[in-house]
Amino acid sequence: MSRHKVPKTDYSKIADYYDKVRPEPADVLLAKIIEYGKVDADRAVLDVGCGTGRFPIGISNVKNLLVCGLEPSIEMLKQAVAKGKSRNIHWVRGDGQKMPFRDGFFNCVYMTLVLHHIANKEMALREIYRALKNGGKCVIMTTSHYRIKRHVIHDFPGVTAIDLKRFPSVPSLKKTMMKIGFRAVRYHRVKLDEYVSTDEYLEKVRNKYISTLTLLSEEAFQRGFKIFQQRVRRKYGAKIRRVIGFDFVVGIK
Repeated sequence: MSRHKVPKTDYSKIADYYDKVRPEPADVLLAKIIEYGKVDADRAVLDVGCGTGRFPIGISNVKNLLVCGLEPSIEMLKQAVAKGKSRNIHWVRGDGQKMPFRDGFFNCVYMTLVLHHIANKEMALREIYRALKNGGKCVIMTTSHYRIKRHVIHDFPGVTAIDLKRFPSVPSLKKTMMKIGFRAVRYHRVKLDEYVSTDEYLEKVRNKYISTLTLLSEEAFQRGFKIFQQRVRRKYGAKIRRVIGFDFVVGIK
């Protein structure tokens, strides 16, 4: 798996506005985590890199089970705690590369667009393996290199090059999981099709809704945003059809 070094997103700086620029998880994504992770009542589930708690709260709304959210950023975790006070969710501050949980505790451990933020991805996957019960499921939601190259944001100068370094390819992710000991490693594609007004999408980009944009210097961002606006308006007009794809890699301990 690639070990390219790239700047890390500082979530302490964006925690206050994170939920304003990120929509709640689509029902289909929650459903897929539940399906692929065999998430059901009386199970223990861990979200590694839970951020502001969007996915743990969504799962707890539909399933009565023990949910834990692990997050290194105290600012993001404060947002999660504030939103999830009335729910039976255990919020824990910690690092996915060295998790504060005993061996073999969870039935399912999942990540949603988190693995590319972790410096030592193999170490994090080994920690997931350790924390899972025998027969437990690891569910990694990520974005393939194919999708990165075709995302609307690829017209923003510099973004695609950064993300191709940050995100592990699906084949390398599968290979690493099998090396660690996961069995029956499978790859699933999930596609969402939506239309959004160009003005609305540009406003989201202006607010840096994709973490990669926070890695650019302010000068590079402003310069790139001008170019991006021109390209997007010329290519799509008033409305953008976004075919949003996510890639799930699933393995069993």
